Amino acid sequence: MELDIVYNPFAGGEKRMRKNLALVENKLNDLKIAYRLHKSQYARHAIELTKNAIDNGAKTVVAMGGDGTLNEVINGFHNFENVTFGLLPCGTGNDFANHCGLPENVEKALDVILQKPATYIDFIQMPDLRAINVIGTGLDVKVLQLYAKLHKKTKIGYYNSLIRALFTYKCTRFAATVNGEKREYHSFLSGLANASMIGGGLKISPQSDAADGKLNFVYVEKIKGLKLIGALLKLKKGKVHELKEAHIELCEKIEIESENCPVMNIDGELYENRPFRAEVVHDVLKMHR
Repeated sequence: MELDIVYNPFAGGEKRMRKNLALVENKLNDLKIAYRLHKSQYARHAIELTKNAIDNGAKTVVAMGGDGTLNEVINGFHNFENVTFGLLPCGTGNDFANHCGLPENVEKALDVILQKPATYIDFIQMPDLRAINVIGTGLDVKVLQLYAKLHKKTKIGYYNSLIRALFTYKCTRFAATVNGEKREYHSFLSGLANASMIGGGLKISPQSDAADGKLNFVYVEKIKGLKLIGALLKLKKGKVHELKEAHIELCEKIEIESENCPVMNIDGELYENRPFRAEVVHDVLKMHR
C-alpha cells in the first residue's frame, strides 16, 4: 500500500497537527510503507491537491484534518474505480469520523486505513459541489456565522454560539421537493444528512446510515421559549426525533427553493448563492473504515 496524505497544517491547532503528523510519519517509516505528503496552504487547496495526486497515480488518498479538509478531499476525488479513501481525524469536531466510529487517536486511525478493506460509503452530489456529512440551512448556518467571528475555535465556543443563535434566530420559509412531492415548510432547523452529527457531536440525524443509499431530510418546526433548552438537550443526546416539532424523511433526491438562495452549511463550511439541489451517490466511493 502507498498513501497520499492531504493535510491541513492548522486543523485542530498547529501545534497538535505537527505532533500528529510526526506520529503518522514515524509509524509509516517504521512499517516501511511509502507515502507522500500534500500540504494544504489555502482555502480549497486540498481539492486541487487531491485531483493532482490522483492524476499522478495515487491509489489511496487520505484526508488528514477536520470536516472541512475532508470535504475538500471528497470534492477533488475522481477515478473512483481505482482509488480508495482514508480519514485521519485531526480537527475540532470530526463529526463524520465520529459517525463512522473511527478512533480519535491518529495512530489507531492509521491502523484502520492500513488493516481494513475499503467498502462503499455514500456522498451527496450537488450541481457543483459534493458533501459527505450534512448539508444544512437555518439555525446551524446562524451558529456557524457567530462561531466564525470567534478568535479561538473550540467546542465550548461552538456551543456558546449555538445558545446565542437559539434565542435570536427566526424560522425560514422555503419549498422543498422531496421524493417527487413539493411542499411548503416553515423551519427552525433543516438539514440533509448522510451521516448523523454536526457541531462536534450534535446528533441531528441519529438514525442516518452513510452507506444505505438514502439521505435523511430533517426539519424542525418553530420552538418557543424555554422549550429551546429541552430541544437542545434532545439534540445533544441523539433524541431529536422525539420532539413533536421534528420530522425526518428518507429520500434519494431533494430540491429546496426560496425567494433568496439560502446560505448553506456544507460539511461545516458556509456557501452562498448556490442552488440547493442534491442527491445521494451510492456504491461509488470506497473508504477504509
